[in-house]
Amino acid sequence: MDPASLLKLVLLLGVVLMVVGIGARVKLNEPLLLLRRPTLTLRAVLAMYLLFPAFVLLLVGLLQLRQGVGAVLLAFAVSPVLPPWAKKGAALGARGDYVVGLEFLSTAVSLLVVPLMIAIGERLFGVSTSLEPWAMVLVLLATVVLPLTLGIGVARFFPLSAPRLGAVADRLGSVVLLIGAVVLLGVHGPTMLAVIGEGTVLAILVVIVFGLLLGQLLGGPDRGIRDALSSATVSRHPAIALLLATGAFPQQQTTVIGTVLIYLLASMVLPIFLMRWRR
Repeated sequence: MDPASLLKLVLLLGVVLMVVGIGARVKLNEPLLLLRRPTLTLRAVLAMYLLFPAFVLLLVGLLQLRQGVGAVLLAFAVSPVLPPWAKKGAALGARGDYVVGLEFLSTAVSLLVVPLMIAIGERLFGVSTSLEPWAMVLVLLATVVLPLTLGIGVARFFPLSAPRLGAVADRLGSVVLLIGAVVLLGVHGPTMLAVIGEGTVLAILVVIVFGLLLGQLLGGPDRGIRDALSSATVSRHPAIALLLATGAFPQQQTTVIGTVLIYLLASMVLPIFLMRWRR
């Protein structure tokens, strides 16, 4: 096995362990909050999969960005929530049944929105993609649906052991993911530097700030839900974004990888500053 494939497996293992840990520690004594309060569902879909992609589409159409950068931004705008985000969502004060519901909702909606965005991209920009639909489904199954379901199952059938098992899985997954991320940044650091310029960083920052503000405006009166939706709007699945963008621009893999990494880093750092400033 080559080093690149091994690194991908390490990152995947870290994500899976963290998602299992999140599911194991969530107490679902009643239906998910998004099912009991449809208004929250509509607000989330409106923010994450209508207004946010529409803004990114407008921005990409107006700006003359480096080839491949726009594809990455559009891909992030329609991708599901990043799996380990659920831990951050809970830390922001959102209820566990809202966080888990948002994970499942974003996964389901993105499966419908991604083909639509691919069709829009081909019609407006003349860019087609070679992405196989099953590749996206498999990534979502492996990183979101199956580990989250497994964790919830552990919490349901082993309620006494679930919190301890969830904490162990979460801690181990965090360590594995951190090691993989450090190696990834070390390997692709020069790639990130290579795509800086021509408005790339500015476009990424504008997109993320807009997404954060959308979540604040549409999250409703509950502060925890508002902060969680704000964070979820910009914290999207990098593997799906990478699949979509490289499928559209296979000859621009260096630019695509660098842009994905810069977006991922900015989407983790910017919300911290925004939340602290607001509070």
